[in-house]
Amino acid sequence: MKNRLLIIVITISFVFTIVSCQKFLNVNSDPDTTQNPSNSSVFPAMLAAIPRGTQYDARYVGKYIQNWLQLANANGDTWDRHGYAISSDAAGDIWRQTYYGLGKNLDYIIDNGRQKGQEDYMGASLALKAYMFQSCTDYHGEIIFNEAFKEGTYYFKYDTQDIVYKGIDSICRLAITYLDIAANKTSTNSLYIGDYVYKGDVAKWKKFVYGILARNYNHLSNKSIYSADSVIKYCDNSFTSVNDDFVIPFDATKNDDSNFFGTYRDNLSNLRQSNFMVKLLDGTTFTGSSTVPNRDPRISHMLSASADTATGNGGYRGVDPGIGDPFSATTSGANFRKRSSVLWADSTIGNPSAAVFTENGKYLFKNKAVMPVMTYSEIQSIKAEAAFRKNDKATAYTAYINAINAHFDFINRSYSGYRGASNIFNTSAISATARASYLASPNVKANSTTLTITDIMLQKYIAGWCWNWVETWVDLRRFHYTDLDPITGFQVFKGFTLPASYFTDNLNKPAYRVRPRFNSEYVWNLDQLKLFGGDKADYHTYEQWFSKP
Repeated sequence: MKNRLLIIVITISFVFTIVSCQKFLNVNSDPDTTQNPSNSSVFPAMLAAIPRGTQYDARYVGKYIQNWLQLANANGDTWDRHGYAISSDAAGDIWRQTYYGLGKNLDYIIDNGRQKGQEDYMGASLALKAYMFQSCTDYHGEIIFNEAFKEGTYYFKYDTQDIVYKGIDSICRLAITYLDIAANKTSTNSLYIGDYVYKGDVAKWKKFVYGILARNYNHLSNKSIYSADSVIKYCDNSFTSVNDDFVIPFDATKNDDSNFFGTYRDNLSNLRQSNFMVKLLDGTTFTGSSTVPNRDPRISHMLSASADTATGNGGYRGVDPGIGDPFSATTSGANFRKRSSVLWADSTIGNPSAAVFTENGKYLFKNKAVMPVMTYSEIQSIKAEAAFRKNDKATAYTAYINAINAHFDFINRSYSGYRGASNIFNTSAISATARASYLASPNVKANSTTLTITDIMLQKYIAGWCWNWVETWVDLRRFHYTDLDPITGFQVFKGFTLPASYFTDNLNKPAYRVRPRFNSEYVWNLDQLKLFGGDKADYHTYEQWFSKP
């Protein structure tokens, strides 16, 4: 936490400050060393901090949800098996993002905005604060909320998740209040200077806030307090098209402003697409067949084909948890051509351009591909689920179809307006003919009477693949990974298979939370964490409040 770091810095620098007091004061009065930076200079760093947290941790939680899995591990990968890294900060970057990367910096923008009448910055910063706390609690469970940035504090008390959820609700409503004030001002807002996502459009920021509320309320689907009507209302006030999508671009001029998943930074070499995802797109899960007519046209834009493209599913192969690619060690022959490709390219088993800025890559795995934070497709999927639970099948079906179409639009969209971002489709966009053929295929339900919760959730999984990790994990945990669809009698997440062998500390249970960041909580704040069982070996398997009845 920041306060602890300040204590250390002050202690170390105390003698130096006394000896060099005058010099110190001169440095801090230097006009080139800004002590009160403008909101427009601070806010862009807040947007950049979001990928720093979520994409880093996606390497781990992405295995829990089987977006991707380890290429090869003779003993079974720890995270594939729902384990955790002992005495390590691995999977601790959402925590770091919440309390350090954004944290007090957002408070600074809010306070500065209050003094300068910049309600647009205040509203947008509160939106990011709500987003970071929502992600953090859904990822970790009980977190530090009310005392998160309390000055003069050494030990920070945790809050239960019900309190955090209510607090996020309050932050969202305050954000909407300030965004409304900004929208009603006759003067031009100043947010456009520092906002490279929405370019100062407070109406879109307001839609984003309503999207956070939709997530917040929909996560409580297992509880008696769940309100489908509230969820639908928030969805209706949120995104209305793909043009509202919240996506963060990358300049890709150096390592730190290049997409963490791109070829340049080379962070995904040992990861491969899962068989679960392959079967969702090759037709197996929805139709029972992977022949070409049953294949989803999005597959060639999202997944990587193996060199062997002539048989079965066209060379689209994935891996299973704790097993990896059975052909990874082969060096020649037919099995060599069956090896699963890297996420960046078809028929490729190595990075095509590490440490080189090129347009090489695929889907969201490009140096200049945007990183989505929330999309219209997700909002429509949430609405479809809420309407389905309300037994309003007509509304559910319309939203379900909207969600699918919105993801096609997401792939087809031109992203050049976002700092010249790379498009995420391959060569050319998905044709209207291919889209219409898919919508008319057995992959998609033809009417509301045959729609199931499985259809809604699996299409949401596809659209959120490799960017919406926390939300996807929330969905899997709400359905306890293997809950059955009462209509079909099969798993809601049909085809999703938990690892055959769990990490030792799991006691044969799947993961339901990630332990808080080791070097801040287990080193400094363990006594507080113990109150919730954080010192137990299987703490990461404790079910969270949001998914319980």
